Amino acid sequence: MRGGDHCFRLGERSDAPLLFRSNHQRGDDLLYARLSLVTRPKEGSGGGWFVRAQLIDGSPLRSVIIQGEAVTRYFYNSQPDRSETLYSTLGVNPNCSPSSLRLAWRIRTAETMAAENDALRRGCERAFNILANHDLRACYDSSLADDMAMLPFPYGGEGDILVSGDLSKDGSAFFAKAILSYKPATSRRRLKIRLRSFEFLPDRLAFLDPRRKLEVWLDSGLLSGFRWDTSWNNWKHWLRSALEVDATFVNSARYRYCKGEWHVRSWWTALPSRLSLTIPETLQPDVERARCIHELLGRHSDFVHRVREQAQRQPVDASDVQSWLDRLGASSELRPECLCWKPDFEEYYFAQLRKRAVAWFLFREEFLFVFPGAIISEVPMPGHATYVFASPSDRETFLRVYERTSRNEIRQNAGNVASELGFVGRVVRGRKKKRWLAEVLKLAGEQANYLDAVED
Repeated sequence: MRGGDHCFRLGERSDAPLLFRSNHQRGDDLLYARLSLVTRPKEGSGGGWFVRAQLIDGSPLRSVIIQGEAVTRYFYNSQPDRSETLYSTLGVNPNCSPSSLRLAWRIRTAETMAAENDALRRGCERAFNILANHDLRACYDSSLADDMAMLPFPYGGEGDILVSGDLSKDGSAFFAKAILSYKPATSRRRLKIRLRSFEFLPDRLAFLDPRRKLEVWLDSGLLSGFRWDTSWNNWKHWLRSALEVDATFVNSARYRYCKGEWHVRSWWTALPSRLSLTIPETLQPDVERARCIHELLGRHSDFVHRVREQAQRQPVDASDVQSWLDRLGASSELRPECLCWKPDFEEYYFAQLRKRAVAWFLFREEFLFVFPGAIISEVPMPGHATYVFASPSDRETFLRVYERTSRNEIRQNAGNVASELGFVGRVVRGRKKKRWLAEVLKLAGEQANYLDAVED
């Protein structure tokens, strides 16, 4: 600020926007504000384009209108004549792969640190975070071919911004001509992501979690020579390995066009430059095992089809299925549960009951586990509950009645079927798996196992 300038807080809250007003003729005002969202680019009435940044509630200043040229100059191109592109900043060609892009960024980072050039290092990181994002890179590539192309504010815009421009007469909007500084809102997280949860794309892996609103993209430069192809999506559900991800997430915006309107949802997206992985040593053996199961199912497809058809009609004893597999000479990797396994099944729920059961059956999308004092019906899939029944005096009679009954009929006790089957109750799964196990074992009368599960 210069002598005679004034500072105003636009609102009563401590985080309300700050306005630095210049007393000098034709001097631009400065605004420091916390943004909650930046909308998609729009065409201006007088030509050009702009984006509208929404501010926190409780302030008379409701939005910041940022000129498209300011967005382009700060994030995408600092040179007015476009003599330098984001690609030239990193020293790569526009056709480079995501892994080559990461390698170039690492080299440029080392060079700028050696030269103690922090400004250039930040510029290189910004360029990498834009080009490593598939959607932002596509928009940027379009702008290189079309000077009139509109570019989005990267990652949705939540964060702190310093801009220069003019406050509207009614004080409800600020018209920004230039972005002087921007710092996105971030959150550091460490999490484990199962490999089966990724989508295998030609040049990267994509993880989208609608429940937690998390988005992570991985390129081969992060995976230490690990190679894949899109065919892995056909058998990835057999993978058990999980990757440990340590990342900085930014609160980004995802838009969906529905019924003539754009709807926005807030997601947390991992910044490519602030992302690291820990890869388990068992990853490669796990991949080979999963691929082997997929190939075995294809090799014995006729047998698999017959067993699945039979299991649709009536429960099939897993010990019988194992005997049939032994007579076929099938590999030990092909186990009875593989024949009816679904991509969305979660192995934990199956494995915990399987190792405690004295016998078990395949039936439709369920597994029936026989315990000394109960029979447990399990669909190891999100959105399903575990059903527990008292141990019947005649197992065969129980199975014949059960195969004619739906879960809905059991819940409603239609025709007194729940009483006939000895229905004890059901356990709805939550986020805590061990709590689910303890409750199931308690209903099944497995007191010793229940206490072990609680202690674990």
